[in-house]
Amino acid sequence: MKATLTVLRKTIVQAFYRQNAGLLLLLLFVAGSFMRAAEHIALATYAIHAPAMLLGYIGLWGLYTVHASRFMVQVFRANEFLLLLRLQPVTGRLGSLWVIQVLLLTPVIAYAGFVLTLSLLAHTRIATGMIVGSLLLLTTTPLVWVEYTLLHPNPDRRLSSLRIILLGRFTTPYSLFFIRHLFHRQPVLLLLTKGGSCLLLVGLLWLYPTDEYDIRLPALGALLTGAFHAAIIYELYRFELTQLLLVRNLPVSLSTRFVRYAIILALMLLPELVVLLRNNPVDIDLSAIVGVWVFAHSLLMLHYGLLLTRHRSLDRFMPLVFWLVIGGFFLIMYKLPIWGLAGICDTGAAMYFLRCYYQASWSAL
Repeated sequence: MKATLTVLRKTIVQAFYRQNAGLLLLLLFVAGSFMRAAEHIALATYAIHAPAMLLGYIGLWGLYTVHASRFMVQVFRANEFLLLLRLQPVTGRLGSLWVIQVLLLTPVIAYAGFVLTLSLLAHTRIATGMIVGSLLLLTTTPLVWVEYTLLHPNPDRRLSSLRIILLGRFTTPYSLFFIRHLFHRQPVLLLLTKGGSCLLLVGLLWLYPTDEYDIRLPALGALLTGAFHAAIIYELYRFELTQLLLVRNLPVSLSTRFVRYAIILALMLLPELVVLLRNNPVDIDLSAIVGVWVFAHSLLMLHYGLLLTRHRSLDRFMPLVFWLVIGGFFLIMYKLPIWGLAGICDTGAAMYFLRCYYQASWSAL
């Protein structure tokens, strides 16, 4: 069992944290920047006395669990030698998988332990039971999915009759190719990214009237929104260079291509635009709040342009995004105009795109 755990830890756990290191560091940066320790304690204390809010916590933990479990399933399907694990006795196999699941959920378990400690000190039995029960479910129920993958490594992927009819009658425009790909192949990534981004913007906009803030607060939200979408931008980069290579040979000018990518990313950020317009503070001009959205859009364009310069794995791309967040933070704090920041990012994105588009390539190594 020890040898099995070593193999699974190196192929699944280490790969998962390498791929998501930038996102986890970004979340820690956000949590540490906007909330002090006392505020974290106050928020968790409120959650253990409000079951509805605690259910929201558990829902977020569940989304993370789905993301981690889906990664594990993908690793098993991509590495046939790992399927030999099904030759082990059931008890030993499930024990190894449970340990790996716990290791993948370490961030969730750590935070849940913090909330559980507060619940025990406050003697809130309902909250304690909810937290303990959710942890048991989150660490055991995904094993059913993984076990099924081991026993059925090649699932039936035939299209349903309804889907065949819909695909035959309706065509997908090019600007929606990637979004459809996300819904089909990366639904958890899409849900986590859009949910986290919109919740962050709503929280910052609700925070705005509570003190003497200015446009810099929504601008910081746009900066973090751009960072939240880094994994999706990387997926766009991978999708274009592995699935749509033919598009590069079409007689389309670079300026037209650049505009098409701008449209794709604008469609991707439509939920954030709705959130900004719906929750716009009364003392912020409409042009300023639209500038916040344009700034977030320009950051996504810049991220894509940077990926075109040379191939980077996701774990090497995320630290670059992290440093862009740090640089953007200081520029915003120095009160640079939001439209000026957007113009700088779009200019950089255009320069990288025009110079490197045809030289960009994907490496599986």
